[in-house]
Amino acid sequence: MIVSKAFWKIVLKNIGAIITPTIVLLMFGTISASSTVTTAQYEACRPSIVIFNHDENVGLTKHFVEYLKKNAEVKTGYEDNDRLKDALFYEEVSVVVEIPENFHKDMALGHKPEIKMRSSAGYVAELSKVVVRRYLSVAEGYAATNLSEQALVEKVDAAITNDVETEMKSAVDTSKFAKASRYYSFANYTILSCFITIICLIMSSFNREQIRKRNLVGAIDIKKMNRILLKNCCVYAVGAWAFYVIVSFFTLGTDVMFTTQGLLYAANSLVFAAVATTIAYLVSIFALSAGAVNGLQNVLALGSSFLCGAFVPAEYLPESVLAFAHVLPSYYYIDANDRIMKIQQFDADTLLPIFLEMIAVAGFAVAFVVLANIISKKRQKIA
Repeated sequence: MIVSKAFWKIVLKNIGAIITPTIVLLMFGTISASSTVTTAQYEACRPSIVIFNHDENVGLTKHFVEYLKKNAEVKTGYEDNDRLKDALFYEEVSVVVEIPENFHKDMALGHKPEIKMRSSAGYVAELSKVVVRRYLSVAEGYAATNLSEQALVEKVDAAITNDVETEMKSAVDTSKFAKASRYYSFANYTILSCFITIICLIMSSFNREQIRKRNLVGAIDIKKMNRILLKNCCVYAVGAWAFYVIVSFFTLGTDVMFTTQGLLYAANSLVFAAVATTIAYLVSIFALSAGAVNGLQNVLALGSSFLCGAFVPAEYLPESVLAFAHVLPSYYYIDANDRIMKIQQFDADTLLPIFLEMIAVAGFAVAFVVLANIISKKRQKIA
């Protein structure tokens, strides 16, 4: 009882460390919820695309470019890579299509040349890629019959001309799940900030040399005290996680959270809350001062949020940054949120990658606990 009372007394004393990042999350969640107009369907869409043609504008390549111009609004003037990234980020451009060298020759020979595509977020970009893939699938099908390039162009042209005009509709309103993805990805910062600050300050207080020596000769067994502290840390972690999930019901709406996607967002954030607790537990072993804890919290919470895509979508980050981000649990947590947003149907192909990333995050939690126990035992021997 005495240990638990001291635990929650320290929590209340440092309530400001909880309120500040929570207010930031509330503000972000409110802005996110009102920033996008929900669209039930999308019809007669002419997506905006940029074409980089590295091949000769003849034969099948010329026909492909003409097809894109007919089915999309082709934009120019995006040769500068930074400007192109900004255009994708602000959804001025839906898809960037890069036609490789010798495309028309390789396609005619049935080699299936790769068309590289970069896209913005949202279902419009996904539907834009369908336009490109539709042409390629028809061309590849006829190329397998060993036609000449001219005959191939004629067959493809006849096939796509005779098709019923496509009316693009989204089976799922992904815009509302995009809001949820942004909310829960931003929660990466809030969860890490609140958990590391509070748990580290509490555990560090009990691990200070004078307090630790006093506890060793006290009436409460040290192992029992550690179990009580751990139990209270878990109660705090679950309570904080539950609060952020409840907040999401108000900021995102019950039509989002009372869905399978909403359940996946909540489950994913629970796994991440567990890893945030283990990170705080690991750091607390070193009995850092309050100033050191605040500094470390800023490095871990802000650093991982910037590197892993909580503040800026991962697709707009440099590859070198993303390569480093793979060593952080936040990367897999945020990537899982993005995958949940894009789910159109629930099957093994869509759910397995999400569950694997949750397992990866849980693996980090186990690794941090093992590392913390190793360091703790070594520090006890030194002491």
